[in-house]
Amino acid sequence: MNSKSLEDGLNKLGIPFDHGTVDSIKKYHGVLLAWNRNINLTSVSNWDHAVYRHYLDSASLVMAASFLNKWENESANLLDIGSGAGLPGIVLKLLFPKLRVTLLEASLKKCRFLEDICERLDLSGVHIVSERAETQGHIEGYRAAFDIVVSRAVSKLNVLAEYCLPFCKVGGNMVALKGRTVDEELVNSKSSFDELGGRIVKVVDCSLRIPELDGRLVVVVKENPTPSTYPRRPGIPAKRPIT
Repeated sequence: MNSKSLEDGLNKLGIPFDHGTVDSIKKYHGVLLAWNRNINLTSVSNWDHAVYRHYLDSASLVMAASFLNKWENESANLLDIGSGAGLPGIVLKLLFPKLRVTLLEASLKKCRFLEDICERLDLSGVHIVSERAETQGHIEGYRAAFDIVVSRAVSKLNVLAEYCLPFCKVGGNMVALKGRTVDEELVNSKSSFDELGGRIVKVVDCSLRIPELDGRLVVVVKENPTPSTYPRRPGIPAKRPIT
């Protein structure tokens, strides 16, 4: 696996790294492919494609520039909702080892993969929770407990707001990694963010730094506490989004 495109991309993002970091991402990729033979974790198996689709895509979250100190702060507490194969949570932990990371994933099979990869990469400070966001969002120690809540390719923004904001501290941030066609979602999600205590402050075009990336970072600040009735019971946010 040639690491040049990965290293070039990390340099463009301004992320410091060493050979150990690159080797860990390569090892992660190998374990991901091995597990992917038995459970569906990714449709992108080619290393060169995965560098952009998975690893630099996840790393691009640092383009929400106001978070740079949070990424590097050893006390920062990050939650990855719908972590799946550990994207972006595992990648961010490899790049910023001081982060305290919680991976929330409803699938037990995917959680077993996450446990295996953390063991193989000797990652400490990573907590894996197998539960739905609608349930975990009401649990003490999780609700309003995180400085940064991130999510990648989970749901439309008006639904994702209800999954993410209950976990976020007032003054903390939610960052959703979306695709190019996010404009309609932005319009349709305003009521959700207003109701749940959040406000969209920026949309960042990731291709400005790395042309091969087509993601958009929707950056949200949590300004007010989320009402205790949210999140609603499992399945309801997706069936009846806040309007």
